[in-house]
Amino acid sequence: MEEIQSDIFHSVPQRPPWRNVMLLFGLVLLGSSLGNLLAMAAIMALSMTHGGLGLEDIAQMLQKPETYPHSWWYLMLIQAVSHSFTFLIPSVIYWRWSEQHRVEEFVRRPLPSFLLLGVACLAVLAFMPLNSLIIEWNNSVHLPQGLFRVESWMRRKEQELATMTQFLTEFKSLPKLLVAMTVMAIIPAIGEEVLFRGIIQRKIFHKIGDMHISIWLTAAIFSATHLQFLGFIPRMLLGAMFGYMYAWSRNLWTPIFAHFVNNAATLLMVYLSNQQLISMNVENPESTISWMGALLSLVLTAGLLLNLKMIAHRRVAQL
Repeated sequence: MEEIQSDIFHSVPQRPPWRNVMLLFGLVLLGSSLGNLLAMAAIMALSMTHGGLGLEDIAQMLQKPETYPHSWWYLMLIQAVSHSFTFLIPSVIYWRWSEQHRVEEFVRRPLPSFLLLGVACLAVLAFMPLNSLIIEWNNSVHLPQGLFRVESWMRRKEQELATMTQFLTEFKSLPKLLVAMTVMAIIPAIGEEVLFRGIIQRKIFHKIGDMHISIWLTAAIFSATHLQFLGFIPRMLLGAMFGYMYAWSRNLWTPIFAHFVNNAATLLMVYLSNQQLISMNVENPESTISWMGALLSLVLTAGLLLNLKMIAHRRVAQL
């Protein structure tokens, strides 16, 4: 196992760790700010055909999107540009000009087999029922009484985000579904996996030399950056799953595909629910999951991940 990890987590330039952290963090902050500015500039330009929107209008639209025409498309534009400039572009810049690696090194090994990707897909889908129960538990956790104001702020932010998410997922047309898949599944899967698994997990392993600690620490950072504290544990578990998929398969396309499947499956269920083709409550799926269903989900997920590990190791041995 260590031979596998030392190969995928190598790093050439030797710099103080704090310098790498500060540089990457600075690029992410700069990219996020630039992305938001570019998105707002694009919205102001596009909206000129029907009256035009100023900065104050855009701020109001973010608070009450239902009161503005075309706001769904504008918000999707903000999501796409902001996410790309926050995660993917800073990662590529850091990897190419600071680490002095070629971008191709992210995917330099043979692509994962269809069998490997299929098992990864099934593992993600099998984990969903268990994760729903964990989400329900995480939402019920309360901070100590002395942190009541902090918890109130956290729950208020969660509600604001839930309201925005509900607005963005109230689509019934196929074009909107395809746009949502691109913005909320494809772009996050690529950008977040490149940053968290492709760079941060590599760097942590290179520093401490422990695969498991690097995977779980990266998963915790991955979850924390989403600023959804009431969903911290379930998102961290997903991040750890993606991390192990990367470590075992030695190819970043494996967690990228798994991440995409996780997001796309949720969007597809929302679309089918909006079309009244399924009756399940996609906004609160945890309410429909029994303990027996969660236990079955755990067993299936564990079995599929073990199979994925064996398939990946056999493939690595053939290289």
